[in-house]
Amino acid sequence: MSFLEEDFFEFIDTLKNEKNSIVIVEGPNDRKALKAWDIDIPIEVYRRPWVEFTEQIFEKFDKSVQIILLMDADPQGKEFHSKLRNEFEIYGYKVNSRYWMWIRRFHLTCIEGLTSPHFQELQLRYLSQKIDDKVRKN
Repeated sequence: MSFLEEDFFEFIDTLKNEKNSIVIVEGPNDRKALKAWDIDIPIEVYRRPWVEFTEQIFEKFDKSVQIILLMDADPQGKEFHSKLRNEFEIYGYKVNSRYWMWIRRFHLTCIEGLTSPHFQELQLRYLSQKIDDKVRKN
């Protein structure tokens, strides 16, 4: 396994193990891509206008929740990330941008890219590794 694969698998495992968190993505295909990797923490799809969207999040989740922003790496995604981060932080929410920066190491410009053929192949190796780990434990 390459270092990049190992790092990506750590990214997935760490995201899967987040507690008291929500993920915000740009579109429904991004949500589907994370669900395909069995990310089962709440995933909210950003809808414009951003002020209405943030108000909906404020109503739905209290300030104890960590907000994980996983926007695309294009200029629009960077703008959304900045606006949302600032808005949530102003209202006292903890915003985690670590995953957004981490995923860029894998040359993903959009989250839905997790369903591309390259990442589907990677997912098979990931699942195989998880099965091997379970067998070894038993």
